[in-house]
Amino acid sequence: MTARTILTAALCAAALTACSKPEPVNQTHQGRLEEGDQVLEQDNSLYDEYTFRADEGWNISIAMNSGELDTYLHLIGPDGDTLAQNDDVASGNTNSQVTATAPKAGEYTVLANSLSSGEAGAYTLTISAQPAQ
Repeated sequence: MTARTILTAALCAAALTACSKPEPVNQTHQGRLEEGDQVLEQDNSLYDEYTFRADEGWNISIAMNSGELDTYLHLIGPDGDTLAQNDDVASGNTNSQVTATAPKAGEYTVLANSLSSGEAGAYTLTISAQPAQ
């Protein structure tokens, strides 16, 4: 096999991978914010990071629930812009939820965060990204 044939095969494989459609996302994560986790620079609060792929126009829904800490969610788009964030789902309910429509295809990032600096505890995070109906 010549170098040219190998290069052509590699370029074709890369193009097919780049054009592939993401699969719908339905994930549940059991996590724990604790000392040693990543820390947001602006308020020194702890966070864990999760990523998923979505296509343009998909409906994204994320929920973070905990009986041990005041949760805070951030949804960051493929360009690094914050698309949505939420502290409390409702008055008196310190769980968090965000919904958004994917503005473009790509990798999205969720920051499962605590509201306050040093706040730690267990949580459940659910991530759903589905084509619009």
